[in-house]
Amino acid sequence: MQDKRRYVIYLLLFLFLSIYSLDRAMMGVVGSTIAKEMQLDPVQLGYLFSSYLWLYALTLLPAGAITDRIGAQRMCSIAAGGWSIFQALGGFATGMAFLLVTRLGLGVFESAANPCAHTAIREWTPRTERGFVTSIWYAGTNAGPAMGTPLVAWLTTVYGWRSAFFVTGTLGVIWVLVWMSLYRSPDRATWLSPRERAKILAERDKDPVVAVGDPVGYRGLLTETPTLWGLAVAQGCINYTSYFFLAWLPGFLQSSYHLSVMQAGEYTAIPFALSVFLSIALSFICDRVLSPAALHAGMRRYAVALGALLSASIVLTPYVGSVEIATVVLTVALTFNTFAQSMNFALANDRLRSPADVGRTYAFFTLGGITFGIAGPIVTGYLVKMTGDFKVALVLCGALSILATILVVTLTHRPMGERKSVLQPA
Repeated sequence: MQDKRRYVIYLLLFLFLSIYSLDRAMMGVVGSTIAKEMQLDPVQLGYLFSSYLWLYALTLLPAGAITDRIGAQRMCSIAAGGWSIFQALGGFATGMAFLLVTRLGLGVFESAANPCAHTAIREWTPRTERGFVTSIWYAGTNAGPAMGTPLVAWLTTVYGWRSAFFVTGTLGVIWVLVWMSLYRSPDRATWLSPRERAKILAERDKDPVVAVGDPVGYRGLLTETPTLWGLAVAQGCINYTSYFFLAWLPGFLQSSYHLSVMQAGEYTAIPFALSVFLSIALSFICDRVLSPAALHAGMRRYAVALGALLSASIVLTPYVGSVEIATVVLTVALTFNTFAQSMNFALANDRLRSPADVGRTYAFFTLGGITFGIAGPIVTGYLVKMTGDFKVALVLCGALSILATILVVTLTHRPMGERKSVLQPA
């Protein structure tokens, strides 16, 4: 274990995204309770579900540039600390307007999460571990709801929905204190062994062709190749389904199978929990199958495509009859959706030749993803209101997953930031 101490950072990044995702997903659990108290219809609830993404979208590109300037340690601390404060403030809401403001504040600080997390991953991860580590980090997307939704459901049932906001907000503050005390760049982390430090520094940007270069900026990333566009739009298509899981899965289970809030929380936790382990296992296999040369050539795109294609199985959910079988289908769909997203995040790092552009790359990448995320909960709310069930909404999830498969296979063949990097001395 002496040469595996870097896994402490991987664990902290996993918890970082777990808390981030729980703070988003808990609205799906408490939403029906809040809707009754505040007399909200499905469309209003859909707007409330997506509201944290509105300012998130506007602040993403600045957050990426700031991350490249100040680094992962400070930006992760600012992000988690800020969103946790707004999360806790949600517990004081007496109407939709106040709650909406707290969700907007949550989104402002969450906008820095992906750029700063992937800056840390790039800084700490040997290239051949990148897919596996990215899957550990991204598994937090499902682990947070898996571990947290039963807790939120219990708090809501026993102490009221406000207590859920206070407790989840406190978790983020605790994480910040631990992160600030432990995180340093590998060359400054005194708790690493010399051998492990040398391994990380030698292999994190190891590239058989291109040396580390200067940043190319947003203009270079977006105009020299279609790759970042393909990655970002494909992420949006895949993300649409993940936002259905985060925002509407408890409500879908309650309305389709007549479950209580507590029962819906328990059934929601099952696919989220299982997908954590299954998606990590798939990512581990992917890293073992793909050679460094294949990663350099962007062959991870086919793992993304496979995951996106199989996540389209969500369209079968309304037709399987029982909640138990539906849970199996949802687990398969969510596992491959999670696998596709984590591999797409890793593919972006594989395709990037200029490490100084990591924050900008993931800011734009995330912007593509959340553009669909903003629309998803709202569109689902309208479709449910118009049709009276979730069938059409799930067909749209499946169609976008298939579109993501096409985009990632066709538009990600050229690397990003290579032009200026090749001019730099090795």
